[in-house]
Amino acid sequence: MINPVAPGAPSLAGLGCSKLLVSVSEKDILWSRGISFYNAVKESGWKGEAELIEVEGEGHAFHIVNYESESAKKFIVRLASFLK
Repeated sequence: MINPVAPGAPSLAGLGCSKLLVSVSEKDILWSRGISFYNAVKESGWKGEAELIEVEGEGHAFHIVNYESESAKKFIVRLASFLK
């Protein structure tokens, strides 16, 4: 697995985008990694717009595994709004 916040990793200040959306789910084993990445981007001096979505009570890939759930529907609407 790639770790963009590992010692010696390239600076996140040079990300080649102007917007970034990080989503994490409460029960996802990767939750802390997502939060760490979001915080590292915010602290890097990157000039873009970073947003964080935290979904309570869901696990990894909840929006794919159970795409008809209310949580998934809300997440997909939020994702689409970000992409506009």
